[in-house]
Amino acid sequence: MPRAADPNPRLAAFFAVILVLTACVSARSLDPSLERRLGDLLLVGFHGTEVDGNAQVRHLVCDLRVGGVVLFERDAATQAPRNITSREQLGRLTGDLQALARGCAGRPLLIAVDSEGGAVMRLSPRVGYSPTLSAHELGTLGDLTVTELEALRIARMLREAGINWTLAPVVDVAVNPLNPVIVRRGRAFSLDPEVVTAHARAYLQALRDAGLRTTLKHFPGHGSSWEDSHRGFVDVTETASPEIELHPYRELINHGFVDSVMTAHVVNRNLDPDYPATLSRPTIHGLLRDALGFRGVVVSDDLMMRAITEEFGLEEAAVLALGAGVDILLISDARPGEDPGPADRAMAGIRNALARGMLSRSQIEAALARIDRFRAGVGGFRGSRPVDHSSR
Repeated sequence: MPRAADPNPRLAAFFAVILVLTACVSARSLDPSLERRLGDLLLVGFHGTEVDGNAQVRHLVCDLRVGGVVLFERDAATQAPRNITSREQLGRLTGDLQALARGCAGRPLLIAVDSEGGAVMRLSPRVGYSPTLSAHELGTLGDLTVTELEALRIARMLREAGINWTLAPVVDVAVNPLNPVIVRRGRAFSLDPEVVTAHARAYLQALRDAGLRTTLKHFPGHGSSWEDSHRGFVDVTETASPEIELHPYRELINHGFVDSVMTAHVVNRNLDPDYPATLSRPTIHGLLRDALGFRGVVVSDDLMMRAITEEFGLEEAAVLALGAGVDILLISDARPGEDPGPADRAMAGIRNALARGMLSRSQIEAALARIDRFRAGVGGFRGSRPVDHSSR
């Protein structure tokens, strides 16, 4: 996550049809109280380093009332600065975002970043932060105290910056040593699932003690693939090792250490013959929720990645993901002036699906309830108590 793809031109006409259909059914056919909350289902990216004068940010936060934003250091295509240029600027940006959200939506904003350490760390030395150890380096050192201390150091950086949600740690097991997106980039702790679990638990302990929301990724496992889902279709049917790759999820969920889980855009035809995990009800609802007993928030990996955009329209993917059991849709890229932008298109698809009965009100309300519990107390000290999922 994430390297956004260009929109598929073949879908342009479909986007227009969806918007017309949505206009026809109109928001009048939806309960206004539910309509007002649909933005909480979105975690979106934007361009710009300031809130003041940024029409795109005001539209996302005030008009769409998105529940969260995800920040990036650089634009993936141009490598130009995107959201983060310095420590001082970042603190000002997050403070202004929160002030805008409270004024427009009356509740705090979830502000997320990828902060795995090593190569995938948005608060990098380029913008004034000290270097961080990768998961591979921590796993190789083999000292859980070092892992916890490094996670605590990262947590302090995030808290100081006004960030309340880290899209980490990665619990993919390094099943394939030549895996291009996880293993070769140093994002996996180990090829041993017990070692992955132990380091992830130490990492989570420190982050949660600091009051941050955390995310395990990428469910049900991306460490066995030969392909990168940023770049296109990924099939792990023949390479997945479920008993190995699900072990960290099973153990950490059972012990109450999981705030949220991010899905992978990988196809395993033994789980679902038709859809990648992000869009698969047997994978999300059946395996993660029913078999593993997870009752917390499920967030998609970026719906702008080519594994999704080359096969599905954004509207269709948004509806399929929510129907599968995903609660929060991550949409990384929204270009200034793009009309309609990807967040608008996703919202149009959701409204249309609700009006036509393709999504039920109860599904959306259940997702919103999980998001409300996830958001509760954001920014405050949570302590190290495990999460009790029994009432969820």
